[in-house]
Amino acid sequence: MITFAKWMEDTLYGPRGYYSSGLAKTGRDGDYFTAPETGAAFGQLLARIFLQWQTRLKADPFYGIEVGAGEGRLIEIIEKECRTHPVRDRPTLVAVERSAVRREKLAAHGLPIQIHADLTSVFHNSIHGIIFSNELIDAFPVHRVRMNQGTLEELYVEPPRWSVPSTPALAAYLARLNIHLPDGYETEINLAMADWLQQASTVLKGGFIVLIDYGRPAWDYYAEERAGGTLRCFKDHRVFNIDAWEPGSDITADVDFTSLALDAKAAGLEPLAFMEMGTFLRTEGVKGGGGEGGSGGWGEMASSTLQLLLHPDGLGAQFHVLILGKNIDPQEWTFEHNRLRRLGLPA
Repeated sequence: MITFAKWMEDTLYGPRGYYSSGLAKTGRDGDYFTAPETGAAFGQLLARIFLQWQTRLKADPFYGIEVGAGEGRLIEIIEKECRTHPVRDRPTLVAVERSAVRREKLAAHGLPIQIHADLTSVFHNSIHGIIFSNELIDAFPVHRVRMNQGTLEELYVEPPRWSVPSTPALAAYLARLNIHLPDGYETEINLAMADWLQQASTVLKGGFIVLIDYGRPAWDYYAEERAGGTLRCFKDHRVFNIDAWEPGSDITADVDFTSLALDAKAAGLEPLAFMEMGTFLRTEGVKGGGGEGGSGGWGEMASSTLQLLLHPDGLGAQFHVLILGKNIDPQEWTFEHNRLRRLGLPA
């Protein structure tokens, strides 16, 4: 019996999968846009933020590790921005990408960075730095579940049917949130993010994990208006329901940020901040040298790109940022406009 999660894993990451085979493409000629495709400003602001954090942490060596680096668009911009700083102040940049096809394209950039297929085979409780990702968690395989006459059921693709859940972790996931689904409610559960956070925590000795993605807190994720779940497909800039999936299209689901934060705590990480992406880039970017006027200000960045990244009507409110810490004093690291309470985490 093949669960939807196993089918999604194979469809995206199997030998002929969307990501592993080279079918995945972003930008104007691709299936969808991501923030790095809007222009250089996104990577420039992230670089300035991370460099400022590096200075405060006073760690040497210091690593900047992008997980799910794709073909390298974002880390290329970050590396270029880091070149404006003295060599001694630059972090060691690492790109982690599981797709061999994408790693080859990434290597073709000729950047002075390390490139690896996974995180844990290279580092083990050894680095100080920042692990970051942009639209990584939403591409993890998810289980599809529904409530049927008071009983939780899981969707199996082969043979196609709803049946007893493949693991008790699915019911435990909802119980941890104190979520009681009404009859007929269908949704998805991401168990893979807990395993990934455990791996990331194992790698990080001290520093931050910064996760940028689209999604919402659990109380909103399982609201009545999302009774059909959040799964959807992208192809040639078309968005369509998972039931209309066609070969060569991407599959994605919103991120339940409450569960992501709870999984982080279970992995030994401290949730420090949660906010809209636009707020994060605007407030932390100012501290990192992105303020008005002067060297390194907003001036050299395209105003249209900044508007798209920062404004609530653009990407600014569509994406959120969860900041996690490892061996970080939360009293010394505070973030403006922090909305961590919105996640409803236990005190």
